[in-house]
Amino acid sequence: MSFLPPSAARPKSAKLASKEDFYMVHLPMEAQNYSAEEPNTLRITHSQSQISSRVQEIKKLFPKVRYINNHTGSKYTSSEIAMNRLIMALNANNISFIDSRTTAQTKVPKVMKNFGLKYVARDIFLDHHMDKPYIMSQIKRAIKIAKAEGIAIAIGHPHKNTILALYESKKLFKDVDLVLINKIY
Repeated sequence: MSFLPPSAARPKSAKLASKEDFYMVHLPMEAQNYSAEEPNTLRITHSQSQISSRVQEIKKLFPKVRYINNHTGSKYTSSEIAMNRLIMALNANNISFIDSRTTAQTKVPKVMKNFGLKYVARDIFLDHHMDKPYIMSQIKRAIKIAKAEGIAIAIGHPHKNTILALYESKKLFKDVDLVLINKIY
């Protein structure tokens, strides 16, 4: 699971994460167009010091965090300068970045290459549309990619139809191993 940082809407997220053996942090990052922005969203205008402070704050809230992926972030991940600052701060805290690929203009592959790091990104959004047949088709696509490429990274949300679709897909998963991100990266 990837937890959003605590806010008024989810004050116990860090406490919930602390009960898990493994988790990620779903870090709010600036989007091109998004009206429901999270508090403390990282912005492309933030300085290295501001970004480093935010990452250190996240590390204090989530002491076992080893991976961060972006929540929204289409504007942020399309800025090479901003991503350089973030990767520098994450590296200083031994945290890896997983690109949720919220934009085709992501600069994360280039930044990771410049840092000598492996680029890891999601292959499939399971619930871009929330109807169950669509989610089921996305699960099938993820399995097809995993069989063809050896791995596939799928991102979904804890929506009712996503959980139902995953539950109903148990038989589909018999030909693949479901693993956490730390088993492949």
